Amino acid sequence: MVTPPKRTVVLASISGVLLLIAAYVSLRGGTSGLLAPTDPTRGAQATPHLSRIDLDRLKAAREQSKAGTRNPFEYGPDRPPPQTQTASHPTPPPAPVTVATPPPDLPPTPPPVPPLNVKYVGSVESKTGVRVAVLLTDRQEVLTGQAGEVVANRLRIVKIGFESVDVQDVGSDRVRRIPLKGN
Repeated sequence: MVTPPKRTVVLASISGVLLLIAAYVSLRGGTSGLLAPTDPTRGAQATPHLSRIDLDRLKAAREQSKAGTRNPFEYGPDRPPPQTQTASHPTPPPAPVTVATPPPDLPPTPPPVPPLNVKYVGSVESKTGVRVAVLLTDRQEVLTGQAGEVVANRLRIVKIGFESVDVQDVGSDRVRRIPLKGN
């Protein structure tokens, strides 16, 4: 004997229950609850009071719609509609514009320092735990230094990691991280 799969049995039982509910509702008089019409021949049926739709409000004057007063291709808030000038509200005069003049005796700014392009090649650690960073400049010069030392008179080594080194430009507080480069 072949038994049907469990899914088929479950679907068949659910559809049977739904058929029983539909038959029960149709025998009781169709729809029930709020949508049931009141039938005076069936006796006093306990239906809740339904509110009426106020059709008189359709005849009242409507306020003007704001649709179409804004250009969707302009940025910024909606502009108020143009109003006519009245004598009681004159437009105030524009505020005077003051132009700032630079101080007369400013020393010229020094030219910016050319960037020092360095690559982090790796680090070497001794048996005592002293770690030394190895950097390579764009001119193929090898720079070495420990944390806290200044290399190339421009960079202070802040922190030496496994995959990067943190260096600080001597003239500023800016710290930048240089990642490990294989080539």
